[in-house]
Amino acid sequence: MKTHFLPALILLWLIASCSEPISKDEKQVTEDDPARVTELVKKYLNEHVDDFPAAGKINLDGDTVTTPGLIKDFYKQNSFNPVWTASGTLTPAGDSLRRILLNAEDWGLIPADYHASLIDSLVRTAYDSAKEDYNVNKLAHSEILLSDAFFNFVVHVSVGRMQNDTAETRQWRAEILDTNLVAVLNNALKQKSPAVTFESLEPQYAEYKALRAFIPGFRSEFGKKSWEVLPKMEDDTLAFRKALVNRLVDGHDLDTARNGKDSLAVAEGLKSFQRRVGLEPDGKAGRNTVRALNVTYQDRIRQMAATLERWRIEPKREERYVWVNIPEFRMHVMDGDSMIMESRIVVGAPKTQTPELDSKINQMILFPYWHVPYSIAGKEILPHVKRDSTYLRKNRYEVLDRSGNIVDPNSVNWKKYSQNNLPYKFRQKTGDDNALGILKFNFNNKHGVYMHDTNSKGYFNRETRALSHGCMRLENYMQLAYYLIREDSVKMPRDTFDVYMKSGKQRTMAVRKPIPIHVRYFTCIPNSEGQIILYTDIYVRDKRMIRTLYGEPKKQKNNSDKNKKA
Repeated sequence: MKTHFLPALILLWLIASCSEPISKDEKQVTEDDPARVTELVKKYLNEHVDDFPAAGKINLDGDTVTTPGLIKDFYKQNSFNPVWTASGTLTPAGDSLRRILLNAEDWGLIPADYHASLIDSLVRTAYDSAKEDYNVNKLAHSEILLSDAFFNFVVHVSVGRMQNDTAETRQWRAEILDTNLVAVLNNALKQKSPAVTFESLEPQYAEYKALRAFIPGFRSEFGKKSWEVLPKMEDDTLAFRKALVNRLVDGHDLDTARNGKDSLAVAEGLKSFQRRVGLEPDGKAGRNTVRALNVTYQDRIRQMAATLERWRIEPKREERYVWVNIPEFRMHVMDGDSMIMESRIVVGAPKTQTPELDSKINQMILFPYWHVPYSIAGKEILPHVKRDSTYLRKNRYEVLDRSGNIVDPNSVNWKKYSQNNLPYKFRQKTGDDNALGILKFNFNNKHGVYMHDTNSKGYFNRETRALSHGCMRLENYMQLAYYLIREDSVKMPRDTFDVYMKSGKQRTMAVRKPIPIHVRYFTCIPNSEGQIILYTDIYVRDKRMIRTLYGEPKKQKNNSDKNKKA
């Protein structure tokens, strides 16, 4: 041993300093005997960690240690013995944790959140080959930082960093774990495998596991590729085609050595890419396809990270439920691990987004009225009525006063009203041409949305089906109805239900066993073949979550850009 430790007061100055990787004011302790290094690291921890505060944060080597209280409790329980280092190097558990932290993106996490580069640097430079000695300070700092990283990683990988995707800030969510984090660390060290501990605490959803398994291979395959924005086809067709071919080759969608790069081969490559991003595989470089091609590798990694984050904050699901995934434009009925049925859906347009929600489908209405929401009545229907006095009759709308009485539309001077002072409501009559179709599924929610049939069947053939005012239009509505009444075969046999459907008369039916419905926003989902499909962030909700997760400020609008032509 060549120098002595300074009192704990020096450490307090050290942890308040953020300017240097190792504070110049902390005298360095070095030792050339590996057998003595562990003892000296223990001495360091005993002198300094015992003074850590029970709460709050401290700074160490320019990084923020967020769990000083847990670190203090852990090392006190273990008599301040180092656990990640021994004889001047990392233990197998310590090296395993270091590698996990450096590759935190495999878990949808951010290496910088866990001191990954700093720990790696401290460990690599702890031994001075020229002087043939070990820097005890660096090893002790590595101990502290590795423990802090472990505690944070456990929380983040199990319950996430945000309460929900509308949160503007990240949170320390350890309080919702029903486990003692110090005990978790002790158990991980007994197993000698931090990875096993982390994996045991991750969400167990099949979709989560599939995406987690997909990310390391994606990073390995594409991490070094340069995905540049394609030139505009209308500006330079040849340059666009060349860049398109290169992009398809880089993405492993086109093998020019085997298939060439003629128009047919490129079209097949485009179809392969389109399937992977949830677009209609037509083999054409349309607007949506080009937009998806221009999404960078880093953007895809962050998209996957946002999806894993959503799974971590996802509540436990019931055995039987209806699952709507907005970016997928699909509804699924699940019973355990089995998918009973699925259907294409139409969701809200970006300006009138379908909300995420949890409820229970408790009612079906045959041949429902459409009570037009006030905002739609004033903004969309009233202007039509002012231009065409027969509009209401042609579209089978009734006019209701505030008491719910039917009013003769010809008795109203529509020109005197606007969307701000309209005293009437519009109600569309029942029938096949009703906007809600012939069947409506109700579930209680504060947003006033529901799921229904539609008279606009052609929308289901569109590639992007974000077209409604917020409610969900369901293609296979009869299949869902039959599923819901199967629990009520005594009071509602299927043939009786069919008679009601043919009657054309309005009927409200309670669902005997209300089924949970969960409306969610996941842009990375495995398909029936187990392939991860990367859907478009149609509502920019991923972007908002990513901005919070990665600590990026909101972009300020530049007023000078308003007058620029697109």
